[in-house]
Amino acid sequence: MVDKQQFFLPCFVVCAIFSAIISAQSQIRVDTDPAQVVVTENQRNVSLMCRVGRPIQFCTFTLPSSSQQVALTPGQPAANGLQYFGEGYQKGQCGVTIDRITTAHNGQVKCSVFVDGLSAEGLIDVVVAVSPSQPTIQLEPETTYFEAGKQITAHCVTTGGNPDPQLAWFLENDPIYDGVDKQQDFEQDGTTGTALTLRRIINGNDNGKRLICQARHLAYPEGSSQTSLQLAVSFPPLYLPEHTIHGLTLGRTVDVTLVIEANPKPRTHWTVDGVGIEEGTEQDRFAARVPEQLESGAYNVTLTIAGLTLEDLTKKYTLRASNDFGVQDYTVMLSSLDAEVDESGGVGIGGIIGIVLAALIVLAAVALILVARATGRWCFRGASLNTDIGPDSEAQIAPHSHEDLHDEKLQQQNPAVHYGEGDEKSAATTDSAKPAAEKDAKEKNGGTKQENGKKHENGKADKTNTPV
Repeated sequence: MVDKQQFFLPCFVVCAIFSAIISAQSQIRVDTDPAQVVVTENQRNVSLMCRVGRPIQFCTFTLPSSSQQVALTPGQPAANGLQYFGEGYQKGQCGVTIDRITTAHNGQVKCSVFVDGLSAEGLIDVVVAVSPSQPTIQLEPETTYFEAGKQITAHCVTTGGNPDPQLAWFLENDPIYDGVDKQQDFEQDGTTGTALTLRRIINGNDNGKRLICQARHLAYPEGSSQTSLQLAVSFPPLYLPEHTIHGLTLGRTVDVTLVIEANPKPRTHWTVDGVGIEEGTEQDRFAARVPEQLESGAYNVTLTIAGLTLEDLTKKYTLRASNDFGVQDYTVMLSSLDAEVDESGGVGIGGIIGIVLAALIVLAAVALILVARATGRWCFRGASLNTDIGPDSEAQIAPHSHEDLHDEKLQQQNPAVHYGEGDEKSAATTDSAKPAAEKDAKEKNGGTKQENGKKHENGKADKTNTPV
């Protein structure tokens, strides 16, 4: 019984001491700065720091490729490309400066600090970036020609490299997102790498464009690298809506031109009001030129008209383009106006000219009316009557009505008719005027010229202006 107690006592003491050590170590916290760092091969003067909240006695570093600890002391020269970094042991700092990064530094760098006879550790993840291979494009199946409407499968591939590059697809400068799979790592024949797969339906508009595979990586000299494949897509002539050519001048030779897209080069045929004209031939005043290539898949197709007439503007022009992949018809309209009424109901140049002319005509008519009224011409001519009473008279006599003329004649023959019976004075005056009236009647019968009962001493009648 005593032997058992003697045996358990030392074990208890050892366990207590070991637990105290573990507890003390757990109370020493090591902070690392940075916790993870990405560097490139041959990068110079990379510094790593381990620190605690109390003074330390000394510290060591262990590199990923070696199990040997390297002791670092402030003020000492570098050893094996490693040198102490920090403000000293009293500040609880234990850092290292690596002179030149190699692949041997890739992994976890361990620092060990010793405080009051106890040690604690800190870990820093060092990633040494290694440049991957230049990206390549792999097609399934291998081909350099594509047909519109067909799907292609392309892989953007790089090998090696650490860490993995970021891959992306572009069509010229436009990024491609649809049909792109998730980036995946692979290993083949002992080679590791990463790939990004694209599945895409090719169309005619892709012809001549560059399909680009781009890889971005820290170790690339410019941060990224890319490769491209120019797409040669076979497709039929592409559709165009009805086209109107404006601004043509009557009487001159004009070119009616359409820009169409097709690959391979299309064969063209013009039809003018039912009359066919093959490319490279002429018909009367019409000549169909051979299509002229502008760029990959684009062509100028021109019909030349000699001496454009007004009748030509009413004709129907149809172009048919065809190649081994399809046929397309195009309709062309001609116009001699620089602009027409647009779809929104706006007025073109012809309408504006008409409005201006109408406004000028209206203004001219108004001006003529005002001038005629001011000068008394045409329908504004005056109805007043100017009668000369004597040689120097300018008195105006209003025209008489038929009843006034009748009363005047009666008065000349018998003035008493116009007086009442009670007006004796007037009647006496009338009686005294009879001999004078009879004398006037005799002179009238004797051939003396008289008008309106008045005459001048020389026997000439006065001139009277009569209204029109």
